[in-house]
Amino acid sequence: MPVVARERMDVVAGALAPCDLVPREAKLALVEAFGAEAVVAYRSDVRELERRVAAGMPPLTRPDVLDLLMSLPLGEPVPTDSLGERERRVLKSLPKGAAVRRDGSITRRAAQPVHIDMAFVPGRSWESAMEKAERFTPFCSRAVVVEGALRRKDDAVLRADFFGIGLLTLQGESVEVVVPPRPFVRRRHTVAGWKFLEDVHRQLS
Repeated sequence: MPVVARERMDVVAGALAPCDLVPREAKLALVEAFGAEAVVAYRSDVRELERRVAAGMPPLTRPDVLDLLMSLPLGEPVPTDSLGERERRVLKSLPKGAAVRRDGSITRRAAQPVHIDMAFVPGRSWESAMEKAERFTPFCSRAVVVEGALRRKDDAVLRADFFGIGLLTLQGESVEVVVPPRPFVRRRHTVAGWKFLEDVHRQLS
C-alpha cells in the first residue's frame, strides 16, 4: 500500500477507535483482503495463538488443508481409515501443529485464530466503497467510511439500508454514523471464511 494511502488509513483507524459499533475489547488493524483495503475490528483467540507458537505452527493457507480440518471435530480422534482417499492424501500436507496422528487416528488441534466483528472500508466515493464492502458480506458485518459530505445522500442511505451496510462519514478526525451496519448472521462455516481469518492473522503477525 502506498505511504500516503497507509497514512490516510491510519487516520480512519484512529477516528474509528472510540466507535461503539464493535465490542469494546475488539482491536483495529489495517488489512488487505479481496482486493480491498479495510480496517477490521478483530478479537484474537489467545489460547489458539499461544498453542500455535508453542507448536511452531505456520498460518494455514491451503484450501484443501482447511477443508480437511473443517471435516474433523476439534480435539476428538477420528480413525484414519474412515477418511476418503483424497482426505488421506491431504493428511501428508498438514502443517506442523495442525493435527496429531497417533495409533491410527487423527485429532484436529487447529482452530480459527481470530474473530472479525466488522470490516470498515474507506473511500472518497460511497459507490466504490460499498462495492468493495460487499466482498466481505459472507464473513462479517460491513461498513463504509466516506470522507467529507455525501453526494446523493438519499441514494446512499437507501442503498446502505437495503444491503445492510453501515454508512459512516469522516469529517476531519471525527466519525458520524449515518446508517448503522446490520448485525452479521453466519449462515454456514466455509473454507473461504476460515481462509479469510488466516489471511488476516498472517497480516497481523
